[in-house]
Amino acid sequence: MLVAQAHSFRQQTRLAITLAWVSGYTNIVGLITCGTAVSHVSGIAAGFGRDVGDGRLSLLALAGWLLTWFLAGALVSGISTDAARVRGWKSIYVFPMAIETIALIGFGLLVARHARFHDGDGIVMVASPMFASTAVACFAMGLQNATITRISGGVVRTTHVTGVITDLGLELAHILSRHEPHRKRSTETPAGMSHRHRIVLLVSIVGSFAFGAGLAAMIVPRLHGWAMIPPVSFLLWVIYQDLSRPIADLEPETLVAEGAAVELPRNVAYFRLRCSGSHRGGLHRLPNMQLWVDSLDPEIDVAILDLSDADDVDFDGAVELRAVAERLHHSRRALVIAGVDARRFESLRSTGLIEVMPLGSVVGDVELALACALERADHFARRAKSEDFAPPLSG
Repeated sequence: MLVAQAHSFRQQTRLAITLAWVSGYTNIVGLITCGTAVSHVSGIAAGFGRDVGDGRLSLLALAGWLLTWFLAGALVSGISTDAARVRGWKSIYVFPMAIETIALIGFGLLVARHARFHDGDGIVMVASPMFASTAVACFAMGLQNATITRISGGVVRTTHVTGVITDLGLELAHILSRHEPHRKRSTETPAGMSHRHRIVLLVSIVGSFAFGAGLAAMIVPRLHGWAMIPPVSFLLWVIYQDLSRPIADLEPETLVAEGAAVELPRNVAYFRLRCSGSHRGGLHRLPNMQLWVDSLDPEIDVAILDLSDADDVDFDGAVELRAVAERLHHSRRALVIAGVDARRFESLRSTGLIEVMPLGSVVGDVELALACALERADHFARRAKSEDFAPPLSG
């Protein structure tokens, strides 16, 4: 759920709802037990300037302390993500999420050890434990915000709602001014996401953040020092889900063409989806299919994707395949899918993928897929030749 790029509206909305509540929850626990916000730095930065003007050195030190640790969390997120990518890990975002979980466990232990409660209201800790607690919490929130920003390509941020509310206002303005066709759009939307979809996404982030804050306000009086158990348990479950569903491999193959006694032209490529490390029927997720499309050789007009060795395609995977098919179609290329049995066909049909692909391009047999791909490749070659020799337009 977290380790793949969140490039679809469905993935980004799920990501926002999943993690924004953790930030809202942690922020309220920080306010109750430490007397300061920990999930966003806008107010902290403003307080930093106020404290400079007033000469309040103790508060100035606290504001600088919080800003430094939030920055440190973002820095660690970038370093750990890049390190995982360099080492070839497919689940590159699990590592920073695990670090965040450990940091929140540390925050919870510090709260349990040093916070004192009376009728459910936290009493601000003394200086040393309070500085340690806020540092760990701000580090975790900076790490989460940076990680989610990279996962979603800058579309989703979960630890604050200032920018979210701003974007929501701009999106609503665009909807209300849709009768002005020549007006420049106030915001840009990711590919495949309409302005209405983005409004739903932004509202989801605000609602999830508010839900987490309300949940913390109800739970802290009951769990007192162990109030961080719910978000920590949830993050541990998320990490387990990611690790229990590894990402499948998408490998280019040439032997299939030789085995079928077919020589593939230069504009046709064959790829096999493999679920290594588990038996057939285990749980895997598709790799980043959008990145796969980006990495295709520009000479490739037809890509064959063989699902014969893969696990069953779930709804999210079918949606992803449809997005890939539509993207290739818009770029005047084609996708042919092989290894589709009756159950997989039904999964693909439920998302509308069958309707957006030419007849015969979703088949169960590899030889049929090759025949379809060669026919489509010949069509693209003849079209390119006719365009090359098209007479110039008269002036």
